[in-house]
Parts: sequence; structure tokens; C-alpha cells
Amino acid sequence: MTKIDDFIFSGCSSLSSIVIPDNVISIGSGAFESCTNLSSIVIPDNVISIGSYAFAFCPNLSSIVIPDKVDEIALCTFSGCTGLKSIIIPDSVTSIGINVFSDCSSLSSIVLPDKVTKIGSGTFMGCTSLSSIVIPDNVTKIGNHTFWYCSSLISVVLPDNVTEIGSWAFEGCSSLSSIVIPDNVIRIDEQAFINCSSLVSVMCRPTIPPALGTFVFYGNKSDCIIYVPEASVDAYKSSWSSYASSIQAMTE
Repeated sequence: MTKIDDFIFSGCSSLSSIVIPDNVISIGSGAFESCTNLSSIVIPDNVISIGSYAFAFCPNLSSIVIPDKVDEIALCTFSGCTGLKSIIIPDSVTSIGINVFSDCSSLSSIVLPDKVTKIGSGTFMGCTSLSSIVIPDNVTKIGNHTFWYCSSLISVVLPDNVTEIGSWAFEGCSSLSSIVIPDNVIRIDEQAFINCSSLVSVMCRPTIPPALGTFVFYGNKSDCIIYVPEASVDAYKSSWSSYASSIQAMTE
């Protein structure tokens, strides 16, 4: 056997553990989706691809190791794995798809490999235990809903290469008290930081004000300060007129 076919064990609600042969190189889409009692699985080192929804909605799966030959984690692979606390992602991974870890409510930390260049929309939405994360340097966009209602998120580091922050990207991150917007950001889409009720400091480093969507900072603390380069204060107050009273010159 070299392949686990699509949906082959989908909905096997009594399956609690499985041993996959070493010759397997591919795990199909939805292969173990909704195996609600699956708590133990070892993915062989020879696996090079894991399909979308492969382990989605397996609430008893608590830990997993992705083999070193996998370069992409596909759409919704672990979506709804509410018991997932630990996952090891190898350095070979360059792309993380849409909603991969959505609603993994027990996942408190994760290390993303340096080679990752793409993080899909909604990747961590509903990860209510996630407290901190560092986005790899080669990522250029934070997609829509990426950290939607990650209510325990207190620290996130955005790399200098990020140019766009998508709609609702950090909506409902109620523990986030500060954020640094990197120099190269040219666009912050609608409601990106809406209802971040603890947000008191936004350090916005671009000298040219990024294009700003509607209600980006709505629902934050009333004393939230938006710090911008001293030479750009007037430009920000003009471009971001809805937040003019909150804009101040940053001090290094």
C-alpha cells in the first residue's frame, strides 16, 4: 500500500488508533475526517502529501508530527480538531492553506517554519487558546480572518515583508494589547482589528499611511494610541481622519 485513498475512513467514529505502513507516500482528502475517537496516529516518514480535510473534525487527536517530506498543509487539514494541543511542522513546509487550524481551540502555541511563504485565510480562526505566534519573514500577506477571535492571543510578530493585512484578520483578539504594523504595509482592510478590546498601542511604522478600510479599529479601548513616524503625523491625521485624535508621533 502506497496511498490512503480519499475519505476511506471518513466518519469511522469508533476508530481510536491506526498504524499506517511505511510505504505510504500519500494521504488522501478527508481520509480520516470525522473520526471522532481517533486519538493516536503516526504518519510515516515517506509521506509527501496530505490532502485537504484529511484529519478534520477529529476532536480527540491531541498531537501529531508532520513528516519532513511534506511541503504543503492543505485546506482544512486539521480544522475542528478541538483537542489538538501539539503539532510539529517540518522545515520543508512552505505553504499553509485556508482554515488549516480553524477551531483548534486547545492549540496554545505553534512554531511556523522559516520557509513558509503563504498562510491562508482563516488559518487560526477560533484558536481560542493560542497566546503567541511569530509569522515567518517570507510571508507577505495576513489573509482575511487569519486570527479571527483568537481571544487569548497576546503577542504576534509580523515580519517586515508583510504588505497587506486582510479583513477581520485580528477581529475579536480581546487579549491583544499592542501591535506593530511593519514598514512595508500598504493596505489594512476593513475591520482588521475590530473588537480588540484590550488594544492600547498601535505602532504604525510606514512613512506613507496605508490604505485603510472601514471600522479597522472599531471597538478597541477608548485610550488606544496610534503611533506613527513624526514626519508623517499630518499625513496620517488626514488619511486616517476617523482616528485623528488618537494619532501621535512615535518616539524611538
